[in-house]
Amino acid sequence: MKKRILLTTPVRPYSTLPGNESLTDATSQRFTKGNDIFTAVTHTHSFANHILAQNINLPATLLEYPHWDDFTAEVDKAYPLIGISAYPVHLDTVIKMCAYIRKASPDTAILLGSYGAQAFDAIYDPETKNKYVDHVVKGEGVRFLRNLLGENPDLPIEQKLMPKCGSNVPFIDRYPRGNLGFLVSGLGCPGGCDYCATTAHFDFKRIQLLNPKELVEHIYLYHKNFPELRQVFVIEEDHFRQPEYLFETKRYWENNPEVVSSLDWVAFGSVDYIQKFADKYGWETVAEIGVGAIFIGVESKFAGDHGYEKRKMADARVVFAKLHEMGVRTIGAWMCGWDFHDHFNIYEDLNYFVACYPTFQQLTRVSPLPGTPFYDEMAQEGRINNVPWEDVHFLSGALQNKSLEAHETLNLIEYGYELLYRTWGPSLLRRFDVMLNGYEFCLNSPNEMLRQYKSLFFKRQCALQWTAVYAMDRFAPNGIVRRRVRKCDERYRRLIGQPTPVMQFVAKTEEILAKSFKQKQTLNPFNRHIIEQPFKRYLYDRDESTAHLDIPYRTQYPHRQSLKEWTAINRFKWQAFIMSQLTNCVRLAYSRRTDPIIDDYIIKAIAQRSFIGF
Repeated sequence: MKKRILLTTPVRPYSTLPGNESLTDATSQRFTKGNDIFTAVTHTHSFANHILAQNINLPATLLEYPHWDDFTAEVDKAYPLIGISAYPVHLDTVIKMCAYIRKASPDTAILLGSYGAQAFDAIYDPETKNKYVDHVVKGEGVRFLRNLLGENPDLPIEQKLMPKCGSNVPFIDRYPRGNLGFLVSGLGCPGGCDYCATTAHFDFKRIQLLNPKELVEHIYLYHKNFPELRQVFVIEEDHFRQPEYLFETKRYWENNPEVVSSLDWVAFGSVDYIQKFADKYGWETVAEIGVGAIFIGVESKFAGDHGYEKRKMADARVVFAKLHEMGVRTIGAWMCGWDFHDHFNIYEDLNYFVACYPTFQQLTRVSPLPGTPFYDEMAQEGRINNVPWEDVHFLSGALQNKSLEAHETLNLIEYGYELLYRTWGPSLLRRFDVMLNGYEFCLNSPNEMLRQYKSLFFKRQCALQWTAVYAMDRFAPNGIVRRRVRKCDERYRRLIGQPTPVMQFVAKTEEILAKSFKQKQTLNPFNRHIIEQPFKRYLYDRDESTAHLDIPYRTQYPHRQSLKEWTAINRFKWQAFIMSQLTNCVRLAYSRRTDPIIDDYIIKAIAQRSFIGF
């Protein structure tokens, strides 16, 4: 019998971010932060460990979000090797975990990976590192692990199906079902931004994990197994630095009309390189390769004037607008606390970002992460504050700013989220607006794939988004946003038609749910209670019984839910079941006014609890 290795995340409980937000909920802490009751919640997974487990010959046990007792019980089984994937924020906990492994299983080799390994390697002296960890893994982990185990490091890297992420607004579903796939097309970036932990971690170069054909085939695999899936999140530092790669993707993407009409994928890009890609291949090509949303590092209006070459050429406002015209949503990223920021230009910079009209947003502090050139430079200048590991993250106050106080940068970020919400409304509304653009763009496109199939995707998504109109109108932060809601409603009716009785019933129900949630929020704010992800154990057996499977692991839930947890989770399951039955009744009662393309889609989305992506 083959020896089994153990891969794990840090043990819980985790610290919270400055706004008392969950470390594992990227949607509420960043992408929809500050959207009042429309701030979405999400769950995510330890994808790096899954990729490692899928690409070695040995069987593996993977622990996701264990408690201390869960972790120690596994360590006591005397695994020959234990790998811990962690961020810097977890390092105090990681050191405690390593100390226990050394004591309870002294023959076990300990690996530390991800950005926690980068920070650990940069800060601690050799003696301390050797005391706790045998191998600090910097760079691509599969090759390292294969070499360590004596396996062939040059074999292709597989990415079979991994657990799905889920997202929704909490008044509809606080425990959203997985509706977002995950892939990694490449790691690292040759851009050389001094603050970027990823650039430093992968030695200032890109490592390709999936070629264009493999990328599309893997997206098809998600669709084959999970036809209700609406989006796949594809990790890469900057897809648009590889224009030939993206353009080749188009050739494979357009081979499956069913997929084109069912889902899209999230890419990563920078302002100048998106513009360069469009100059070479045309803006419409971005839509033709299946990209539905792009994470774009705006960073600052002034970044190009201070040596950041990815921001020298194009106007971010123009790039965002061109993408929005085609229905491509944007996740805009802005950073506060550059050396060139002062009390005069900081508001100009922030308002420039707001003018980009990002569909979703990420506002962070300029944070010196150990292991980056920026950290080394700031340390030499004596500008690193002594903060605990739990405060080393993208909102860290570790940097001594030249012109701004630490509390100012944090307050400016909070103000930025508030300004985006008061100016444009919630991300849910912005997404609806951009989706309407996409529908209109595809209807008028000379490309048959867009006109016939992608337009169908937008039509269904717009109808689903419309069901939030009543709630967004009632709870708009001001009259400006309320008018925007009504203009989007008018535009939907002009482009697609009158909402069906099913849509109206769902919209009224969502308004009732939103009203109830809003009332509870007054006395019991949502962020008082941080949702912890459940502990899961994944078993990769790596034998003949699983070799042919698209899902190559078994999932175990070792803990029984408490009555309180069981009640809360099942409340939303029953709510979805009852809603799907009632909407079916509405469709039957108003059969002459139904639109099967729209109504079937909405009813299925409710039954499967699959609502919101990017």
